[in-house]
Amino acid sequence: MSEDKFDAIVVGAGVAGSVAALVMARAGLDVLVIERGDSAGCKNMTGGASLCPHT
Repeated sequence: MSEDKFDAIVVGAGVAGSVAALVMARAGLDVLVIERGDSAGCKNMTGGASLCPHT
């Protein structure tokens, strides 16, 4: 069995998880995102400002 090492593991690829993973990856970290659904992301329901200005 191979051993993969990550700096961070994000559970959930909704808006918050995706942005957190993006920020960490841009900072140079190796990030693994785990999502139980078929695709990442979901409708942004924050109702306010976010780190994703185009959502």
